[in-house]
Amino acid sequence: MSTLTIADTGLFVAMGQLSNSRYQAVRRFARRNDVTFVLPSRVYEELSDTEVDKQTPPVDTAIEEGWVSVSSPPDFSQPVVSRVMDGVQRYIANADDRSPDTIERADCALAALAAQRLSTGTATEVYIYTTDIAAGEAAETVLASEGYGDSVTFVNGFRFIEDLRSTGN
Repeated sequence: MSTLTIADTGLFVAMGQLSNSRYQAVRRFARRNDVTFVLPSRVYEELSDTEVDKQTPPVDTAIEEGWVSVSSPPDFSQPVVSRVMDGVQRYIANADDRSPDTIERADCALAALAAQRLSTGTATEVYIYTTDIAAGEAAETVLASEGYGDSVTFVNGFRFIEDLRSTGN
């Protein structure tokens, strides 16, 4: 069984800087469990914007250390990828009562990456770590409608970090 672990911008924002205990807890978790968090390229773009402060973003350090990697952009020639992106966008728009045009593409990219890897067989199990409840629920729901319901798990990023900290991991 091949497991894919996807993370979003919110997880890294919640982790904070390298010296933060939340960041250290997630780093320890990844190393101890041989987990590599995969970021959709859109998520990486959000996290690596250093216009505000010229420091190396924590995500780049995580990539250098090997517990985070960045995926290629979604392959929209696969119909399932486009359907999932559109479905997640509609789901979030309905959940938040706003126009689909205002939904961040990075939120949709989480599920698109999962769909691409599941449909090609390069993953048989996917965990999506996000602090955005609507995006996580959308990914699970839309991917289930594509037949991947038993293969996808949404993990609340805030709860995940707090659980790690409370158990001392």
